Order: sequence, then C-alpha cells, then structure tokens
Amino acid sequence: MNVSVIIPLYKGKSYVTKLLEKIEINQQISKKKIEVIFVNDYPDEEIVIDKDYGFYIKIINNEFNQGIHQSRINGLKEARGNYILFLDQDDEIKDYFIKSQLEHIGNTDLCIANGIMESANGNCLIYKNKRSQDYLKKQIGFIKVRDLIVSPGQCLIKKTSIPEYWMENTMKVNSADDYFLWLLMIENQCRFSVNYDVLYIHKYTGENVSGSIEQVHKSNREMIDLLIKYCHNVNVHLLERTITYKYLMKKQGKLVPSIKNIDLFLYNTIYQLLWKGM
Repeated sequence: MNVSVIIPLYKGKSYVTKLLEKIEINQQISKKKIEVIFVNDYPDEEIVIDKDYGFYIKIINNEFNQGIHQSRINGLKEARGNYILFLDQDDEIKDYFIKSQLEHIGNTDLCIANGIMESANGNCLIYKNKRSQDYLKKQIGFIKVRDLIVSPGQCLIKKTSIPEYWMENTMKVNSADDYFLWLLMIENQCRFSVNYDVLYIHKYTGENVSGSIEQVHKSNREMIDLLIKYCHNVNVHLLERTITYKYLMKKQGKLVPSIKNIDLFLYNTIYQLLWKGM
C-alpha cells in the first residue's frame, strides 16, 4: 500500500462522497495503491459508503467522542500505507495531489505543499513565494515564529517517521495536535521538504477551531506540558515564550509584549521581511 488517507469525521457524513470522488481521481492519476480510513467521532451518525470506488475503504466508529488527535491515532493504527495523508472532513485537494507529493518527498520524512487559504476577507496563497516555503526546511521558525503549516492536509508524511510519543500522548484540547507532531518530528531530527505546487485548499466555514484564540492558546499550553517531558533538541522554553508572546499580542496589543520580548520581536520582523514577504 502506497498511501493511507486518514479522515476524522464529526457530523461529517455529508462530506464523504465528495472526498471519495476526489481520492478516486487521485488514484487514477497517480496509479498508486491508496486506502481511505474514516474515523467517525460522532457515534450518533452512521457513515454509509454507497458505491465501490476501486480502493479499500475502512470506517472506524469511535464508541464516544474522542477528539481529533485520538481519532487520527485510531486511524493510523489501522493504516497500511508507506505514507500518511491526514485530511480534515472539509479539506479539498487537487486531482494530482498524491502524484505530485510522492514525486517530491524523495528521501525526506515530511513534504509540505503550497495551497490556498480561504478566509472571510478572501483567498490567498498559504506561502507567497518559494523563499517563504523554503524557510520551512530551516525548522527554527516553528519555535520562534509559529506553526508554519496551516493544516496536515498540506502534508505527506512517511509513516515510520511519525513519533511514538505523539501516538502515546493524546491531546485533550483540539487544535495543536498537528503542531505537536511537527515539533516532535523536529525533535527527532526528521527532514522536511517542500512542494511548490498548489495542491490544497483550506476551506473557510466560519467554524474553524483555529479561529478561537482562547482554545488555540489552551491547546498550545497543553502541548508545551507534553513537550517539556520529552524534548532535548527543541528549545521548549523558547517555544513557550513565543506562544505566550503571540497570545499576549492578540490580547493586549503589540507594544508591551514586543518590548518585553525584544529578541522575538526582532526575529519575527526579519521573518516578515526576508521570508514571508510582507
């Protein structure tokens, strides 16, 4: 099996057919063996597959609501593919996503594609230019700037590179489980590659967890508590300062938090100018 696509669902049965149709096209174009694993995290809803799509489909029904991190782990335990694609139920990928990602991942552990970010203010590229995307390979930005990957749906992950610690320590607060995964991969000295192709669309529904400042911060705090028990290579104390700094800027405004964290302010300013492209 080449690729396992793992999709947690929560009140998500209306998305199933569209997802399967897109993956069917991906299989036809890539000519690779693909399996799809749905993890239904809403026990009151039955997921029914109405036709044969030409690839293996498995439905895991959680006995009770377990959250997105545990749902991803439940799917991963059943996955047979050499590579993993974690999709959210409302994600969209291009027809050639899997073909392109397999061509670009090479001997690295994680390949990050470009994509479109939808928002209430319109759509834009996730990474404005190649330099901005190449910066991901430096990895330091994940510690001194923020989580630089919008969604796991941008990524193809080598299955054997997913840390056991991520699978053994489930986050209770939804939001930062993917950030947790990237940081653990950095800790384990995994290699990141990038794919400049625009392959992914982060849909705007008005209900994205990432839009809740308080929930994101609470999830980030939970992540810090888990990382501090495990990490030796990742500077968790610096990461904690970065997370707190970004949170306080949203709550208090930029001036006071930036003065108190002048080193982070200067680094983030350089990031904006040199890599992100303002």
